[in-house]
Amino acid sequence: MLKKSFLVFLAVFFISKLSFAGLTTYELVGVVKSNNHSAAVESVKASLSKNFKILTSFNPAQNKNLTVIIVENKPFFDAVNKVGMYAFFALPLRVGVQQDKGINKIMFANPVYAAAAFAKGKDKLIKTAKNVKNELESALLSVKNIEPIKKGFGYSTDEDEIGNWQMMGQSLYTISRMGDKKFKAVDDAVKALDASLSQHKNGWSKIYEIKLAKAVIIGVSNPKYEKESFDIGGYDHLCAFPIGIVIMNKGGISAWSLPEMYRMSLYFMDAGMGAFAAHMSMPGEIDDSLNGLLK
Repeated sequence: MLKKSFLVFLAVFFISKLSFAGLTTYELVGVVKSNNHSAAVESVKASLSKNFKILTSFNPAQNKNLTVIIVENKPFFDAVNKVGMYAFFALPLRVGVQQDKGINKIMFANPVYAAAAFAKGKDKLIKTAKNVKNELESALLSVKNIEPIKKGFGYSTDEDEIGNWQMMGQSLYTISRMGDKKFKAVDDAVKALDASLSQHKNGWSKIYEIKLAKAVIIGVSNPKYEKESFDIGGYDHLCAFPIGIVIMNKGGISAWSLPEMYRMSLYFMDAGMGAFAAHMSMPGEIDDSLNGLLK
């Protein structure tokens, strides 16, 4: 049944994939030629820190040639908090540095793509996301020794299409409560999740924690699933990680995640149906593994 549902899900999205323009999942800003990946990462952080707050960084799949830098932009975070609910999954801002054969690719996950997917019709948030995208481009184009490219890649779409595609609350592909627990306070939920993550339960570890007025967003990493995901779409998709968990009051205080079928389709759709079909059991495994953190 799971296999059939997954293939139907893929077919719906791939059959409906038309030629859209302007909005892509990611942007490749430029490249830095250097064998020193760490130095390139530090140069990127230095450029970002002029207008963004660096929250943390990590190596997805524990690959030393891949680094994701998590950054904060207060106007964008405030706009997300105001919209609430599904918009929380548009956080955080993720900048990637990928090294291969002495070339460091500098890229980011497009905040406009995420905002349009999770907050259709919220014009103020979309406008703020566009401003942030421009600020990310400007900051990263100032990285030392960068050779500009400024090219969008990933799934090609537009705001209306990706917003209709989300299906949030309209089908079984909605956000999922993790485990079966409700909590008296947000801090109680954070502590329960931290207890599992500190023990690396099911292979998960904590990467970041973002506290907003209406929610806490926690980013988690699992090298096993990250590696499998790169087998589907390649290392250019490093900014799909970490996976976000949102703790908020939705019929009671609980932790929520995106169904992995949906999250993977958002960030890896350009990989093609064949690549997804070869790993059709993975989304369900990730969902079960995440749910186990609060059981």
